[in-house]
Amino acid sequence: MSSLAVMALREGNNVQGYDARPENRLLHNEGVKISSQLDFCSVEKCDELIYSSAFNENFPLISYAKRLKKPCCVRGKFLARIAKNYQKVVAVAGAHGKSTVTAMIFHILKVAGKRPTLHLGAYLKEGSQNFFVDGDEFFVTEACEYHDNFLYLKPYLGVVTNVEGEHLDYFKSLANVKKSFQKFEKNCQNCVKETSLKAKSVKLDRLGRLQFEVLENGKKLFDVHLTPIGLYNVKDALFAIEACRKLGVQPWQIKLGLESFRGLEKRFEKVKSSGACKVFLDYAHHPKEIESVLETCRLLKGKKVCVFQPHTYSRTRAFLPQFVNALSQFDEVFLFKTYAARESEDLEVELQLLKGVSESKDCILFYCETALIDRLKNLTAEDNLIIMGAGDLPEILQSSNFICRD
Repeated sequence: MSSLAVMALREGNNVQGYDARPENRLLHNEGVKISSQLDFCSVEKCDELIYSSAFNENFPLISYAKRLKKPCCVRGKFLARIAKNYQKVVAVAGAHGKSTVTAMIFHILKVAGKRPTLHLGAYLKEGSQNFFVDGDEFFVTEACEYHDNFLYLKPYLGVVTNVEGEHLDYFKSLANVKKSFQKFEKNCQNCVKETSLKAKSVKLDRLGRLQFEVLENGKKLFDVHLTPIGLYNVKDALFAIEACRKLGVQPWQIKLGLESFRGLEKRFEKVKSSGACKVFLDYAHHPKEIESVLETCRLLKGKKVCVFQPHTYSRTRAFLPQFVNALSQFDEVFLFKTYAARESEDLEVELQLLKGVSESKDCILFYCETALIDRLKNLTAEDNLIIMGAGDLPEILQSSNFICRD
């Protein structure tokens, strides 16, 4: 939503909004006023109300706007309206990896001189932005499947990284997820669902970068040295390479783009800490994503300690056994209170997660960041702390001066 707000602002509109947690550095820097109060006067004055699928249509501001017969538009439809201003829409969908693949494609096109415009659901480490406005040929966007928002898009090139059970509070079943992705693929003029490219000899080089060879049909195309070290970046890079080849980018430009890509915030991002341990942030909030983080953790020496903040009670309930299994593979586990997002509090499912992990590991559930930080400060310089989740824990720890970015 924040990137769309800035894009609307850049088009000459007056933009303001509501958020229960209004502290958004991007919008603050752009001068967009965000309030945590229900401002009905602003609804009366607005020409159009754009809302996220995280809100239902009975939310007071939305229902009031409709009562006033104000035009109302869900986020996905508004994104599609912006996308129509560009010649070629490149839309990346999938349960996992879509933010990174989107960012990689954008950066490769940028390095290749294609002047792409970007809409992203995460923040680039370079510039700490989730948007970039430039030329009108390529619009590179993350395509979110929640509430079928990605079906509003009509991509020139679609990318589907994977299809798994996710957002089951909306889809209800994996079968329904698959049906929606099939509709998305039909909306695309071209679609990358798989690639013949393979990665070989994956390891960390002497500078700590992720090194691997890119092969096609057994033939080596080129080496890649990636700055972001999460092992899941290898598969993401192969999707980005395949997509950019279809967009006419030369192999040397693809290699240069990948090797100058700094990565995304909260994607196995190493940050500084007031404690002694090494600290990494990751957005993993699904069991499969936690397992991917674990693969990278095995490259690290020392104890692997995780702090996990569940994202929505419905997701924890839907994948409870898988969460327990994934989290139990860390040496030590701490849980932090669930980021509820659009949902009502459900402490029972949090306690079920705590009980499940505690059967094989010492596990503590924290509701107070001060107590959590006090415990984390006992970790040593030999320990690796991985803070995972799609909630607000990194921001809480940053405001408490436990972590900071360069």
